[in-house]
Amino acid sequence: MDIKLKLVAPYSVPPEGIGTLNKLLAARRRVASPGTVIDFVTPQDGPQGISNMAELFLSSDAVLPEVLKAPEEGYSAVIVDCTCDQLYPEIVKRLSIPLVPTLHASLHLAAMLGNRFSIITPMPGQGKIYPRLVELYGFSRKLVSVQERVVDFFSGKVEDEELISIFVEEGQVALQKGAQCIVLGCTGLTLDRRLQERLGVPVLAPGDVAVKTAEMFVKLGLRYR
Repeated sequence: MDIKLKLVAPYSVPPEGIGTLNKLLAARRRVASPGTVIDFVTPQDGPQGISNMAELFLSSDAVLPEVLKAPEEGYSAVIVDCTCDQLYPEIVKRLSIPLVPTLHASLHLAAMLGNRFSIITPMPGQGKIYPRLVELYGFSRKLVSVQERVVDFFSGKVEDEELISIFVEEGQVALQKGAQCIVLGCTGLTLDRRLQERLGVPVLAPGDVAVKTAEMFVKLGLRYR
């Protein structure tokens, strides 16, 4: 079965972010099954980042047109490639195809892999957004911590090894607090396997988890009510 996935960026990507975007898309295609086609689009409008609830709402407005037209464009499922889960769950009943939320899908998997988990994010302001989403999804009792360590990785100025060192430090703090699994708090990060080797616990990249979840929805013929 051929599957066609539409990934929508949460905001307009500046020129200096194109390299990171290409790395992200390559990571998504690596985890996809043979026959799965992945297209990545960016909204024309919207904020330059998401650090508070106001920017989250602006981002939702920007990606909405791209999400709504995905079925008529022939896509099997659509993903807003952001752990803020824009438009979900408000919009799902308006779609004839699955809209896969990256964070929600990852929290379910994290809860299977470990009794408790932590979210580590390099993005400013996410320490306030993620606890609200975790509570909405019913995972508050399993959340150990949301650790915000702001790093300007999207510009490409920070090398992978520096990012890994930072996230290993934060991961070790999470493990000391009782976390048994780590969820990366940004879909732009593609360091999960190297971090997993260093930390010795499962590390989930939500964007990749969303791709595999979307494939599962399509292959099983599942959709929202």
